[in-house]
Amino acid sequence: MTLTSERAAELGRLSAQARRERPTFPELDSPANAKVRLAIISNLALKGAITPQVAHVEERLHRTWLEAWAVEQGVKRVRALELRIRELEDELAQTRARSGVRRGVA
Repeated sequence: MTLTSERAAELGRLSAQARRERPTFPELDSPANAKVRLAIISNLALKGAITPQVAHVEERLHRTWLEAWAVEQGVKRVRALELRIRELEDELAQTRARSGVRRGVA
């Protein structure tokens, strides 16, 4: 079977249409969106719409993003805990000052 110029043009149009029909990805800004994106990528890979190499690159991108997000969440939590500790230390100091109790003295 030979490929005619008409058939080649038709295949080119179909290929362009298939590329345009790829779903839009949600922003990579939350674990929930990351999960949705990975599901889309997995489905595209299973359909053969993207190569295994592209799927692997996307998976690495998501893993890196998730690790950075987790670190960011940990830093926010530590900062909140540090603030709460300072508040409690201040409360304790005020309580001791009011009662006349000195630090380290029973």
